[in-house]
Amino acid sequence: MSVAARILAGLVVAVAVTVACTDSYLYDPRRDVEVPVDRSVSIQGRFCSTGSNEVVRPIKLVVAMDASQSMRVSDPDGTRATALVELIENLPRDPEVHLAVVLFAGSTTAFLTQTPGSPPQDGFVQVASFDDARMRQLTEQLLTFRNPDNSPNRDSTDFVKPLSDIYSLINTDIARSRLEPGGAQALAQARYSVLFLSDGRPTTDQDDELLQGDAVVRIRQLRDLVEDVRVNTVHVFNPTQPVSSVCDLSGDGGCPLLIINQNSDRLEKMAALGGGNFRDFRNNEPINFLDFSFGQVRRTFIVKEVIATNFSAPPGNPFDEADTDGDGLSDAREREEGTDPNRVDTDGDGFSDGVEVYFRDRGVDFDPTQVADPDGGGLDKGCPPLLRASDSDCDGLLDCDEQFIGTNATLADSDRDGVPDGIEWRGGTQGASDDLDEDPDNDGLSSRAELRLHTRPLVVDTANLAAEGYRYSFEADGPPDELGRQCYTLRVDNVLLAPTIASGDDAGVVVRGAGYNDIALSVAMVPADDPTARTQVRTFRVNHVRYPVGGIKSPADGIIRVNPEDFADGCPGRPDVTLPTP
Repeated sequence: MSVAARILAGLVVAVAVTVACTDSYLYDPRRDVEVPVDRSVSIQGRFCSTGSNEVVRPIKLVVAMDASQSMRVSDPDGTRATALVELIENLPRDPEVHLAVVLFAGSTTAFLTQTPGSPPQDGFVQVASFDDARMRQLTEQLLTFRNPDNSPNRDSTDFVKPLSDIYSLINTDIARSRLEPGGAQALAQARYSVLFLSDGRPTTDQDDELLQGDAVVRIRQLRDLVEDVRVNTVHVFNPTQPVSSVCDLSGDGGCPLLIINQNSDRLEKMAALGGGNFRDFRNNEPINFLDFSFGQVRRTFIVKEVIATNFSAPPGNPFDEADTDGDGLSDAREREEGTDPNRVDTDGDGFSDGVEVYFRDRGVDFDPTQVADPDGGGLDKGCPPLLRASDSDCDGLLDCDEQFIGTNATLADSDRDGVPDGIEWRGGTQGASDDLDEDPDNDGLSSRAELRLHTRPLVVDTANLAAEGYRYSFEADGPPDELGRQCYTLRVDNVLLAPTIASGDDAGVVVRGAGYNDIALSVAMVPADDPTARTQVRTFRVNHVRYPVGGIKSPADGIIRVNPEDFADGCPGRPDVTLPTP
């Protein structure tokens, strides 16, 4: 065959291939029976961080000083008391800064800042209220305190008793603040810091309670109720005479330096349990508490996480599956279980259908389809009637669900990782522990990335990522404004809708049509001065977005627009448990 003939034959083949490919693209027999569904929408707009003066956080400092007999030997010149006076004098005179000064010796715990006639639990006072006369009085009390107790153990050293009193002080103060108007929903709960000063040696061995028990730990655990609670410790050992480095192995002297180091180690371990810092002052080193960080009343906030989700679409965005009530069970699974796909909690026992089925399959005695007895019995036990159907923090989990799975029903983001608990639960990650940097399915994407993409952290599904994953873009919109807010422009593309079903009342009247989806966009922020602090979650939530019905979706242009004022603290407008009319 000639060269020209070979070229011509090649062109014929190329044309044939091109025509075949073109025909296959232009004609798809499925188009004769079904119309392709455009089920993706975008979220577009702006959001802003919290302003520096928008959230004012109370700072509450508890200073507890050992005033027992042993401190007269280890600190005979009272340098610790002098350093405390200096600390108090340098605290900001801000109405949101509060102080409690506690001295302990033997079985006595004295609240020097207690208002006369009030119970010991009223130990906090505003630093701004300290005038010169009050400062002189407090200074004299610190420098000259003598235990009024005449019992035989008046000069002993007891750590457990004052720590118990400090726990009571903080716990009572938290409870009181929550009873104040707006206290439980305050944007910034108080931060408590304990400064515990001693030579580190109780008269009797209390290490089981201090280091193995809950003497310190339970104070730290109060952080679940507020922004933070930390126990800092200070070891002070400034005797007049130097300590011998020689061990008395034959007598009762022991090894003085070893004992001193053990005392210091005890206090350091207490600080570790309390989530605080430890300082060691010995051998006439100047005592200074001014470098302890107790937090700031007014702070700049930074964005920790931005995440969109569709509560009506299971993770992975399967084309023909929906979760109409957003309880974590697909509509198809609800039909298998006999539960109501339009009700989060079919039997009304306070536990959502998704939680009951999940734990029932793992051996827990749950039944999501029970029928209540006339006296209110017959349902799964464990959820008080007053908490049923309640989602206090609006994170997408019922309060009793959260109590059972270990998250905090008053915090949208219990583990402070930036992702609301409800999104974590549906994705299969742990809302009570920061596990989002892990990759349990070994597909190369962290759990955090998969939750943001609305894919499945426990299933290898990266092959579908281009078609199913959400896509984010946001950037700073100019410099911070005069309110200290940093604003951003935002767009989230490929938010896929699900074909939800209609819901009706007991008479069969449709109260909500088919196709409506419940979409949320959450922004989690943390203080710039403490990135480990409790996250502040602001959420935009919308339930009028509709899967294409008759080929037409809503909004028609596929864009959900959001402005900074649309983000809400706490509970934005959201569907109730029974999904009302949008």
